[in-house]
Amino acid sequence: MKVLRFGLVAVTALLLLAALIAPRLIGPQVETVLQQQLNQQDNIELTGYQRGWFGAEAVTLLTGKDGKTETQSEIQHGPVLFTRSGLKVGALYAETRLTGKQLEPSLRHQLEAYYGPISQVLDDSPVVVETLVATNNRVINTLHLQPIDRNVADQQIQFAGGKIRLVTDYMGQQQDSRFELGEFVRMDGHREALYLQSASGDFTLAPTGAGTLQVKLPLVRTNNDSGPLELRDVVLDYTGELVAPQTLKVQTALNLPDIQSATPASSLTQQLHLPAVTYDDLHHFLYSLLLKPSAERSWPQVFERPLQAQQQLDIATANGPMQLQLDVDWKGVPRNQRVQNDKLFWLDSLEGSANISASEQALMQSPLIMQASALKQYGFLLEENGQLTMHLQLNKGVLAVNGQQLPADLFVLALMGGL
Repeated sequence: MKVLRFGLVAVTALLLLAALIAPRLIGPQVETVLQQQLNQQDNIELTGYQRGWFGAEAVTLLTGKDGKTETQSEIQHGPVLFTRSGLKVGALYAETRLTGKQLEPSLRHQLEAYYGPISQVLDDSPVVVETLVATNNRVINTLHLQPIDRNVADQQIQFAGGKIRLVTDYMGQQQDSRFELGEFVRMDGHREALYLQSASGDFTLAPTGAGTLQVKLPLVRTNNDSGPLELRDVVLDYTGELVAPQTLKVQTALNLPDIQSATPASSLTQQLHLPAVTYDDLHHFLYSLLLKPSAERSWPQVFERPLQAQQQLDIATANGPMQLQLDVDWKGVPRNQRVQNDKLFWLDSLEGSANISASEQALMQSPLIMQASALKQYGFLLEENGQLTMHLQLNKGVLAVNGQQLPADLFVLALMGGL
């Protein structure tokens, strides 16, 4: 028994010794690889690093389109790791937070719209990124969106929090990844302005943007001056394919199978195809149209970049179907080109076509009734057996409507009801 007891004590002592020594042996090796990977990223700069026996602290600057964001990482060396979800075995574990000292303006605007002013206290960071380098050829990155319970004036925002889990192997090849978003509610006074039921999705996306993404929203509900809107079982699909260096072919599909609103629309599907868009052009349009506040948006600046796109939109209504097909080849406006017409300058750089087909009853009872009435009155919308159609062809400012050339400004005036 004494021999057995001695053996157990010896083994325990060896394991404890290994646990104490291993971090010092594993840490520098992992950090060397980590720093090599950081050096390969042009938009990541390591500005501070301090190593201890069991871990390290790192400060990095992430460069975005219009500024830099500072983050701080608390790093643990394996093999025994204390994570947010308990003890794990691995080579490295890190938690990364925003310092609040430097934040890209567009990111700050988006975060502060929901979380309020960003604090410089690390524990108050609205986002936390966990990184676990496991022992089974897996690197697990999990971005946590912190919960929100905030009241500003007569507006209240509640969010149950969410997480995005990205899994790769040691070489960066993505494996099973998904995200989960908790319930979101925004109240304007006593009115529910926006409600999102808990949502989820799966994705397999490479750093190049190639891969797939599917988002499922069981219930979306809004209420504004246009009336209530309720969407059920919304599905958004994305597919990206690398067709040239830093150039993607993008296909998206939006399916709204169940619409309840003040309009007659009962369902909607939309498909968008970008045959070849560069990273810079795609980032430009996403940033300009989605991230930048509308009050700060400059349309001449938005239209600087080129874009090719095909879109098909199908809407089912109680009064019949409506369909819109667009094929756009936007050449872009050079920065040094003087804009002669603030409203129609973009027509000179645009080539494309559009086909509109709709039940007359559906179009005349839609929110587009004013535009449809004007276009029909001036003979631009052709009617046959209760169906309205129109074909547009634009080539560098030369517009043809149903095969007949027409001054573009005249058509725009008719569209706006100004004739």
